[in-house]
Amino acid sequence: MRQGIFFLLIMLAAGFSRAEGAPLPKRHEVLGQARHLLDNWSISYVMGGNKLGDVRDCEACNQCLGLKKPDKDSRLRACPTCASCSLDCSHFTYEVFKLAGLRATYLTTSLMNSLGPDSLLKNYSLVDVGSRSQRALPGDLLVYDGHVVMLEKKHPNGLGDIIHVTSGRDLRGPGLGIQRERHVAIDQYRGPLLRVLRHADLVRELRDFTLSRSRLSDAKTE
Repeated sequence: MRQGIFFLLIMLAAGFSRAEGAPLPKRHEVLGQARHLLDNWSISYVMGGNKLGDVRDCEACNQCLGLKKPDKDSRLRACPTCASCSLDCSHFTYEVFKLAGLRATYLTTSLMNSLGPDSLLKNYSLVDVGSRSQRALPGDLLVYDGHVVMLEKKHPNGLGDIIHVTSGRDLRGPGLGIQRERHVAIDQYRGPLLRVLRHADLVRELRDFTLSRSRLSDAKTE
């Protein structure tokens, strides 16, 4: 597995634009699940929130937050009902991978930044792609100090669209914790970009696609 990962990264260094347009069903499913949560779930950001509840659970959480307006760090204490339906940034990415049918084990953003590549791969099925935004692909996790987002789309000049759960200043109110932000500066969105993480299943899928394209090209030249 590790040799395959290193081979893949070398291959991609010369052809990221081609990989971004590749027919990769697992990566498309990950992005589809992130968009589905964005478009269909009225859920609030709560630090420590870790559950997608039903409509009544979500509405009860949203109503409590709207009434009490607690600080973002004390929302779960002020509104215990939010334990039945709320997410924070890292639980959101965990839910996306799980809903997409990929192996998912929850970890905090602190662990995303502090664990070594071997531990990330063995225990969490995440591959450390480095800290260069040029290597990031849609479906990857962009990890900052205390925050993680999912890259949805890349644009020229280091810009990208992201989907994440946030309590940021642009949040309009309870129930709108899942946000899309367009054309953000990836390298400095929430301070410096510290790590790009890719799910191991997406690495395998992209490796297999790259190898198949290489074999097809070789066959055509024979």
